[in-house]
Amino acid sequence: MKALQTAINTLCQTLNLDPEELQLWLDQHMGVPIYPQVKLLRLANKYRLDPLSDEIALLQNQDQTYQPFITIDGWSKLMNNHPQYAGMSLRDSTELIDGIPIWIECTIYRNDRILPIMIKEYYEEVKTDHPSWQQMPRRMLRHRVIQQCARLALGINATEGQTSSSMMSKQQHNSCHEKEINNNDQAFSQMMLLKQQLNKSSNNSRVELNSRQ
Repeated sequence: MKALQTAINTLCQTLNLDPEELQLWLDQHMGVPIYPQVKLLRLANKYRLDPLSDEIALLQNQDQTYQPFITIDGWSKLMNNHPQYAGMSLRDSTELIDGIPIWIECTIYRNDRILPIMIKEYYEEVKTDHPSWQQMPRRMLRHRVIQQCARLALGINATEGQTSSSMMSKQQHNSCHEKEINNNDQAFSQMMLLKQQLNKSSNNSRVELNSRQ
């Protein structure tokens, strides 16, 4: 518990957050062991990401373990705050599959580079059966390519300790890539569920306050 409290205090000092409010946010994640919470707080402190603003989150893997996850809002903050960031552009494929671009290309420009960093993600390669891909496939594909391009362009290790793909076999790399995709989808759904729970709690508090008045 001392390590967790130290991580909470450190992040609160870095981002000028209320420790009690941050603790309430952590308490929303029932059943999460202490170590993943500490990892999230350390990653948030390292990159100055605010969990209360949905810039970083905790997600549960299929093996029931937990890990921190940088959201699209977090990636946007990291890009815009980077001293060498000079802009980003997106380009959609003109070829479609059921009205969806077969790929989206992201280009990030840096002030200290002659050539920009360009990444292209293909819909057929990254889509999953997760409901978020069924409901908003274009947005999910756009988020995916922005995350991957930002990670390479800015040299950000979002997972801290993830095995390098250059050391994996092709089968291991595909398995890890599939897990990463599923983790993105799970995090999106968990964030939406958490927001709904917080909104419901806030509405109940207002109703109780009005009844007392």
